[in-house]
Amino acid sequence: MKRFLMTMTTVVVLLTGVIVADAAKCSDNFTVRFRENTLVVCATQLEEARIYSMDGKLLRKERGQYVEFELEPGTYRLFAKVGDTMERRRIELR
Repeated sequence: MKRFLMTMTTVVVLLTGVIVADAAKCSDNFTVRFRENTLVVCATQLEEARIYSMDGKLLRKERGQYVEFELEPGTYRLFAKVGDTMERRRIELR
């Protein structure tokens, strides 16, 4: 019985470590919002954000945890490096 409890405890500890590691990778705090004609991108682990036209032309690139892009009405592509992941969003401003 003691050996079974030790094995179960080890399994639980290992699974908890995996869950915590996955949560650390998650970019749930990544937010994209509009304020009038300004696109606001923020995340605690945001390294870089780039905004592209639909033609693939780079319009602007910013670094930091809080980035603002002033946009004209239209459709854009947003690429943001958050930690070790690349987040992509299609942005449409009417």
